Amino acid sequence: MININKKTQKHQLVQNRMKSLSSFSAIEHRLEIVRTLKEVVWINDSKSTDMGATAFSIENIQGPLIWIVGYSELDRNLDMVQELAQEKVAEIICYGKFETEIKYYFAAKIKYSYKQDLSGAIDLAKENAIPGSSVLFSPACPSFLNYGNYRQRGDHFKELVNQIS
Repeated sequence: MININKKTQKHQLVQNRMKSLSSFSAIEHRLEIVRTLKEVVWINDSKSTDMGATAFSIENIQGPLIWIVGYSELDRNLDMVQELAQEKVAEIICYGKFETEIKYYFAAKIKYSYKQDLSGAIDLAKENAIPGSSVLFSPACPSFLNYGNYRQRGDHFKELVNQIS
């Protein structure tokens, strides 16, 4: 029997995730690995402005995930991510205005938290992330409520994540 300690397994898991994600992160703000801190991979997917793009992102990242999602005034097809989210997402953190649709859709299935702004969402994700997990910033909504475009939103995410110590 081969005995591999948990720390080695977690390190290998993080390395494998980074390797698989590198093939998707050819463009900025699309499955872009911002950094790995304390064996948690922080991923900027600000370009995901709808559920289809977010579903692709969740599908291509190994769980467990903390998914940071933005508030949207537009209707979203949550059925598109339901199965993937239940399989891979450990917690959903919504930021912006209070989002009842996502909260009640996933309420009994996935831990849900709410923060008023992106900074608060990142702080909570930092507190709750466990070694070997990923934090996916995939807003699944347009950026215009709080930012000029998805690039500004993604740059803000990267700036906040790079300030984490």
